[in-house]
Amino acid sequence: MPRRARQSYPTKDATDLTDAQWAALAPLVVTPSPNGGRPTDIDRRAIVNALLSKNRTGCQWRMLLKDVPPMSSVRYSFDKWNRDGTFIKINDTLRKLARQALNRDPEPSISVLDSQSVTTTAAGGERGYDEKRINGRKRQCWVDTNGFLLRVLVHPADISDTEGTEWLLAAYHQSFPRMHEIRVDEGYKQG
Repeated sequence: MPRRARQSYPTKDATDLTDAQWAALAPLVVTPSPNGGRPTDIDRRAIVNALLSKNRTGCQWRMLLKDVPPMSSVRYSFDKWNRDGTFIKINDTLRKLARQALNRDPEPSISVLDSQSVTTTAAGGERGYDEKRINGRKRQCWVDTNGFLLRVLVHPADISDTEGTEWLLAAYHQSFPRMHEIRVDEGYKQG
């Protein structure tokens, strides 16, 4: 059965990668299997476009657009790239390119760290009550001074900002050798 031409969707122009964007990402997602074997027939650019569309629309996996690779292939790639650190490499690459476009050093030296508690259900992981009586999870967001994401950590809301920050920095502080200052608000001094 011949493959149909890609239909035009409202999100297509907003989510599909340009050739320049794909050139920056391709080396990170088109890698040969370390175990050898037959290379995949699935177009990795189409998988990235499907993930961008899913992120933009918030649709369920089974509701992906009809003309993208099969849901199982898109979900497999998402899970694999999440586990093997590909998404972190993509974020780091894009952040460095964006900083260079602003005539900044690719590696930040000053950053900002803050948290946000959100109400959640029990589905998807642990939750807890924070000091503001929110039953859910907390996001520890670490950004550079331009607001570009460095790292994020999600944990139960009953974990203090200070403890969550310790976990985040223990895992990732060596990723940013130029970092000499992290700015936080007063809430981090209480914990």
